[in-house]
Amino acid sequence: MNVGVVGAGITGLFAALSLQRAGATVTIYDAASPGARSIHAAGIIEPTTAYRTNTLAFLRRVVKYWRRGTCAFRSVDGGWLFESLRTLERPPPGDWEAALDAMGRASLRAYATLAEEQDDFGFAARGLVERYDDPAHFEEACRDAAAKRDRAPFEVRAREGGPGDLYFPEVAWVHTERCADRLVRELGATTFVRASVTAVDLAGRISTDVGDRDHDCVVVCTGVTSRSLGLPLTAVRGYGWHLRPARPIDVATIHVDRGIALVPFGPELKVTGGWDFDLRGTRRRAEEVLDAVRELVAFDRVLDVQDGARPCTPDGLPTAGRVERLVVANGGFRLGWSFAPALGDAAARLALEERGNDPFLARYCGALHAGPLGLRGTESVVLPPAT
Repeated sequence: MNVGVVGAGITGLFAALSLQRAGATVTIYDAASPGARSIHAAGIIEPTTAYRTNTLAFLRRVVKYWRRGTCAFRSVDGGWLFESLRTLERPPPGDWEAALDAMGRASLRAYATLAEEQDDFGFAARGLVERYDDPAHFEEACRDAAAKRDRAPFEVRAREGGPGDLYFPEVAWVHTERCADRLVRELGATTFVRASVTAVDLAGRISTDVGDRDHDCVVVCTGVTSRSLGLPLTAVRGYGWHLRPARPIDVATIHVDRGIALVPFGPELKVTGGWDFDLRGTRRRAEEVLDAVRELVAFDRVLDVQDGARPCTPDGLPTAGRVERLVVANGGFRLGWSFAPALGDAAARLALEERGNDPFLARYCGALHAGPLGLRGTESVVLPPAT
C-alpha cells in the first residue's frame, strides 16, 4: 500500500512510523524540516491527563493567564468558536476518558520502548510537579486528583510560601528536538519530500509546488492548517526556549496558574509558555511571555527560541477520522506530544483500513472534504482588544 503523509510534525512522524512498520510504502511531505512545527513544546508526556476547553473552568484559566501576561486574544476560527459555544460544558461522545487513558498509556509505552532500544532523546520517567499559586485552585486540583487516584497516583507536597504542589510520578518527558531526530532515523525506509502541499483530494492525490502525486491513501497531520479541509480548529500559539538556568531543577514542573512549564536537561532548561489565540501570529509576543518566565526562573543565557501553533478542537481533545481515501489526525493542543504516538497509530490504522471511524475520535470528521491546505477558504473571527 502506498500512503502519503502530509505534515512532518510529531503526529505525522509517528503515523509514518506505524505505516512503515506495517509494511506500507510511505512518503512524507513538508516544506519544513521534520519536527520543526512541534519542537517548541515542552515534551512532557502525561499519560492520564486531558484538557477540555469547552468548559467554564478552562475559560477562567485563560482569563487568569491573560492577566499574568501569558495569554492574548487575537483571532480564532469561526467554526471552532461556534462549535465551542454550542457544546459548552457538553462532554464528548462515548467513553472518551477511557479512550484517552488508553491513548496516553500507549504513547508513554511507545516512548519508553524507543528509549529501551537506545535513549538518545533525553527520555526521563521522573514524574511531574504541578505548582499552584491560588489556594482555591490548589484545593480544586487536589479534589480532582483524588477522584482519579486509581488511574493517576499522586502526592500532595507542602511548599513554603505557597498553597502546595502536586506530584505525579507516572509522568515522563523527552527532548523534543532529539526525539524528532530519532524518529527520522527510525524512518529509514520512508521517503521525505521537501515541498509545500497546496491541496489534497478524496481520491488520494497530493498537489505540491513541485507537482502532483497519487497515493492509495493520504494522511494529513498538518495541525491548524487542516481547518480548510472541514475541521473546526483554531490555533493557540506557544513559545519554547532553551535556557542556562542559574540553578538547576531536578524534575519537570508546571506552574499551573501561570501557564509555564520547566523541563530539565542537564545544564539546560526547556521552558515553554504562551496561550495566544492567534491564527496568524508571529513571535512578536515571545519577549512578553519571557518576561513572565523571568518572574519564576533566574537564568544566565537564552540559547534559542521556537514557536508553534497548537491545533485546538472545540473541546481541546485529539481527533482522527477518514472519508474515502483521506485521513486527518491532529488536535492534540496542550498534549500533542502526550498523544502523538497513539494518535499517529490510529491514523495509520485508518489508512490501512484496519479500523473504522471511532465515534469519539472522528466526532469532528463527518464534514471532511478535499481542498487547499492553509488558511484560505475558512472564516476567522478577529477578537477585539482585551481591556
